[in-house]
Amino acid sequence: MKNKSLLTIFLIVFIDLLGFGIILPLLPYIAEIYQATPFQIGLLTAVYSFFQLIASPILGRLSDRYGRKKLLIISQLGSAIGYLILGLAGNLPLLFLSRIIDGITGGNISIAQAYIADVTTKKDRAKGMGMIGAAFGLGFIFGPAIGGFLSKFSFSTPAYFATAISLLSVFATIFFLKETVDEKKAMVSPKTKLNFKEFKRVLSIYPIGILIVVFFIVNLASSIQQGNFALWTQKTFNYGPAQNGWLFAYIGILAVLVQLKVLPFLIKKFSEKNILYISLICLFLGLVLIPLIPTPNFLYISLFFLPFGYGLSNPTIQALASENVPKEEYGGTLGFLQSAGSFGRIIGPIIGGVVFEFFGKDNAFYLAGFIVLVILVYSKLNLNEKT
Repeated sequence: MKNKSLLTIFLIVFIDLLGFGIILPLLPYIAEIYQATPFQIGLLTAVYSFFQLIASPILGRLSDRYGRKKLLIISQLGSAIGYLILGLAGNLPLLFLSRIIDGITGGNISIAQAYIADVTTKKDRAKGMGMIGAAFGLGFIFGPAIGGFLSKFSFSTPAYFATAISLLSVFATIFFLKETVDEKKAMVSPKTKLNFKEFKRVLSIYPIGILIVVFFIVNLASSIQQGNFALWTQKTFNYGPAQNGWLFAYIGILAVLVQLKVLPFLIKKFSEKNILYISLICLFLGLVLIPLIPTPNFLYISLFFLPFGYGLSNPTIQALASENVPKEEYGGTLGFLQSAGSFGRIIGPIIGGVVFEFFGKDNAFYLAGFIVLVILVYSKLNLNEKT
């Protein structure tokens, strides 16, 4: 494993996600300034994931052909522009424009994952993907804290700071990241079109199609939990933002530890498929135990399982996917995977909200746990059928 390359991409993703983490928790408050309705605020969040869904396979495929470094720089500049528009926005349409731009350029996670696949062996790939997940976790731990502090000055201040952070990631990419794609070879290779026929082809590749379905369900279940958790703690234990902030920080810290320490240890003991099954069991337990807890202190026990579920499943799925396609298709394939995750994050909050409102506050978590249990059985049957 090329440790220097991994450390560089880790820092770049962390800086990138730090900017995202600074802005995300503040969006509802910024939108309220422009008299946005609750529906419009929800749409503001969903529009990011929608455009990320579209952009991820495109950016990934372009990086296969024109190089990881170039596409990372372009996408990071796009994020900086999106944050700048957010800071300057004087109305709701500009607010939506900033999220659309950032959603398109936010698809660059597929490029970072493809870069990891480029510089790791199959043996070390899951560990490398775990580093990306850890960078995500750290960005979401420190980002909201920085954004909350800067918002005391104005809501534009965090946006401008995020712009500066994005520009910092551009300079880090330019000066410290080495290109891993031979552009001359990539340009003369058969050009793969991005259309529905290509998506069907990717789905038909074993085990890519299965992994895309599993990744979709994991993100669907996690978004159901994340979208309803604060409301659930408020109704159940009368928790406010401060108490929920500590719980989310607890999950984030554990997720980082799982991906940096626990995952490398498990890779030495188990196959990647078995790690995936372990992660799905942990995710199931974490989800169904939430509504069963008798007192607030038990929340820390039930939530202990969630970082193991998320932290082990995502890098394992990404590693398994990259190991079953040629190197020149890393970016495109991982882009399709990220699109499936984005789709899950778009419809998950909607499904969870409907269940929460009309069928009871506990049933959203039971539903999420049930679909994870179903996908565990599905993956166990299908991933083993050709091994």
